Order: sequence, then C-alpha cells, then structure tokens
Amino acid sequence: MKRWLPILLLSISSTAFAEPVAFQDGLKKFLKGKIHEAVEIWTQLANQGDAKSQNQLGQFYLTDHGRRDFDQAVYWYRKAADQGDTDAVRRLENAQELQTTWSTLAREVGAKAAYQTITFREHLHEGEDTNCGFVVEVKTKIVLVQTDDRPRWFKKKNVYLPGTQACVSQPQTPSP
Repeated sequence: MKRWLPILLLSISSTAFAEPVAFQDGLKKFLKGKIHEAVEIWTQLANQGDAKSQNQLGQFYLTDHGRRDFDQAVYWYRKAADQGDTDAVRRLENAQELQTTWSTLAREVGAKAAYQTITFREHLHEGEDTNCGFVVEVKTKIVLVQTDDRPRWFKKKNVYLPGTQACVSQPQTPSP
C-alpha cells in the first residue's frame, strides 16, 4: 500500500489542483499554430464573460481569412464592448461596417465571392488586375486604375476581382 501512495497522491494533485484555463493559454496555442484549440479556450472563457477573450474572438472572426464570419465578429465585439472594453468598442464599428459591406456584396455576387472581394480590397496593391484595369496607385479609400482609355480614380468599394463584376465607371478625384 505504501508503494502506491505517492503515485495516488501525484495523480490526485495533478487533477484536483490543475490551474484554470486562462487567456494566455489560448494565445500560446494560437502562436504554435493550434488555432482550433486556441479558439476553444477563448470561447470557453468568453462564454464565462471574459472580455479579453470576447475581443480576441471578435478579432479572429473578423480577420482569419479561412474562417471569416462577420456575424460572429460583431457578436463577440459587442459582448466585450458591453463590458466597457474600449478596443472592442472601436473594433465593433469596423466589424459592423464590414458586415454591411459583406451583406451587400453577397447579394450581388454570392457569399464566397463576397469574402474574396473584401479580402482582395483589403490587400490591394499596385500592379494588381481588377475588374476595371491595372492598379497604378492605392490610397486608403480610393484606387487609381489604368482603364482601357486612361487612368481613373475609383472608390475601393467599386473595385472587384477580374471577372467578378463589370466595371462601373465612377471616377473619383484623390483627397488632398
């Protein structure tokens, strides 16, 4: 019996006194590429009211291009914002804007193409082809595109992947 006592005490202590899961545990998993495990940890904590985890889930669903879900992003940011998380308040507005843009695009080109279009616009840079032509310059909200006849400024919201949408010529002038 004495031989088994240390083993029994070790097994009891390792389960009975295990530390609760913390936000940092999710972050460590995420940084190691164990995304699913990180999201599980943050979801568990977020459901218990942890604003930091709620904010992180909002960020995950807003930016992870493989699992983007604007409804989930807005949901989690709103939960964190309701608890006074100032970062979440700011990010909630951005998420709501993207959610609205996605909804509009999804009606126009379908859900999958809507996600692709938003990602395309977010990462647009000089040298890319668009539905209207070749990108010459990119600013925050407008893009200079070499069309068939001449360079023209377009709002980013009017630029699509080639072949997704016809070019609607609504030239814009750059902001000073």
